[in-house]
This record gives sequence, C-alpha cells and structure tokens, in this order.
Amino acid sequence: MAIVTTISRCTVVLAVSLFAGVASARDAPELARQVRLEVQTTPESLAVGDRWTVQLAVEAPPGFEVRFPQALPRSSDADLIEYLPPDEPVAGSGGLQRWTARYTLALFKVGPVSLPPWSVEVRHDSLQTVASTDSLRTFVTTVLDDSLAAAGLRDLKAQAQLAVSKWPWIAGGLVAAAAVAAFILWRRRRGRRAAIVPLPRQRPADEVALEQLRRLETRRLPLDGRFTEHWVALSEIVRRYLEDGFGVAALEETTEEILFDLERHGFDRAHVLRFRALSQLGDLIKFAKREPTIEECVQALDRTRDFVVATSPRLRVLPAPGGDAA
Repeated sequence: MAIVTTISRCTVVLAVSLFAGVASARDAPELARQVRLEVQTTPESLAVGDRWTVQLAVEAPPGFEVRFPQALPRSSDADLIEYLPPDEPVAGSGGLQRWTARYTLALFKVGPVSLPPWSVEVRHDSLQTVASTDSLRTFVTTVLDDSLAAAGLRDLKAQAQLAVSKWPWIAGGLVAAAAVAAFILWRRRRGRRAAIVPLPRQRPADEVALEQLRRLETRRLPLDGRFTEHWVALSEIVRRYLEDGFGVAALEETTEEILFDLERHGFDRAHVLRFRALSQLGDLIKFAKREPTIEECVQALDRTRDFVVATSPRLRVLPAPGGDAA
C-alpha cells in the first residue's frame, strides 16, 4: 500500500500537520496497495472567518471508481462553504489515473483546530476499499490585537441624569383644569337652554283618531279591492285611540280583553257593544279571510268615527277604573 504525506508549515501563529493514509479492506489487500491519497491545504496563514481550501487527490489504476465525501465528518470545528466534485480523471504518475476534489471551509474557532479524518471510497468491480486521512490540524489566530488598548479608548460614561423642570407639568395641569372648567360651564348653559325650550303640545287622542280616519277615507282602499288593508288600518286607529286616550293596552290585547277593560273603565253598554261588533267583523276579515263588501267597509269607517265622537267627552273627565262615567 502506498502512502503519501503532505506537511504545510507557516508562521509562528500557524502550524498545519497533515497525514494521509490508506486503510485497506481485508478482502482486497491488492486493491488497497494500488491506491494513493494525497491532501493539500491553502492558505498557510488563517484568521477567524478566513476560507480554508482542502484538496483531496486519489490516484488509482484505470477502471477504478472513486467516491469522495460530500459533507464534513461529524464534530468538525468548521463550516463547509463549497464542495467541488472531481471532473473526469487525468493522467497521474506511474500510469495511474488521478481524481481531485476541492473543499472550501470557514473556521470560526480561535486556537488549535482539529478536523476528524476524511474517508474516500474506492471500488473496482466487486471489490471495495476505503482510503482515510489522519486528522487535519491547524491553528486559527484572532483578528483582535492590542490596537484598541494602544489607542487609549475608554468605555462610555454612564448616562447623565438631567434635572427636569416642573414648569411644563404645572402649565399642563393649568391647561387641563381650564379645559374641565370650560366643559362644565358649557354643559350647564346647555342644560339651561334645554329647560326653557317649550315642549310641543300633546294633541288629544280623539283629534288624532278623527284625522287618521279622514286620511283613511280619502285613500278609498275598498274601491281598489284592498279590503284587508282597509280593516287593518281601521282596527289600528281605534285601538291606538283607546290606548292613548284611556290607557287601555288595546294594541297588544285581544278583542275580549279590550271589552273587559272598557267595562272596567265605565264605558256605556252601547259603546261597548258597538266596539264589539266592529272588532268581531274585523277579526273575521283579518283571520277568517272573509271578504266584505264595499258598503260594509264604508259603514265600518262611519261607525268607528261615531264611536270616537261619542266617547271623546270621557277624555276630559276620566273616572277611576271600575267607576261610573262622569
């Protein structure tokens, strides 16, 4: 087995010692003796972060297959920047062929650096052997020196504590107090103005109901066949009249509940019966889908108007619930 050793020496701050060897396979001693492994490194002087080139060259007879490692061995104190695989083999010494692979590394550790052995696999037909280097050792210098101390540079002084004037705080407090006082004064003046604004006169319930009946009459809904819409509007007018004028929850109650409340308020029996007739007919039209005639619609509007006119005097003097009419 042939062994080739390459040793690189540099300045006092860097010393590289490289040893290359070939590990023969047990089943192929003759194959191992035909393989040569050489190692070269550049540059000779290294500092932190410098690029370090490692070149592996293998010589073997023609027909051999050489496989170089594509990654660094584990536990390496270096980073692989670039790997250039070998091209076609070239003629070597003694009729052998030569394969060359190049690795570019970056070293960031200061001091002695040792890389584990690198292994190259060599095959020929069914035989196989592995050629391995010894560990690669070098020394990396730091980029720092005594220039900073020689320059007489000093650390930064502690941050100075400046005295803070109290006048900005005092001025800010006065402005805030003035703003609060102005807001309070504005609210008081606004409240006084709102207090003297006259409220709109509340229109009597019978006046509102009679006006709504006149508007409903001018719409002439029955003539257009809109009977249900006519009865819904008529029912809402009379129920709102009872609710606004007498405090009866007519908009939310059924016909029977409204009749009970009317009796409690002391309405005349004739008025209660008139409202019952109107409401029962309206319920048939709205819920039983009974179609009225135009004459019935006109009569219902007139009877509702008569009911409002007949009961409106009670709006001026309302008896207590259950009492007699005044």
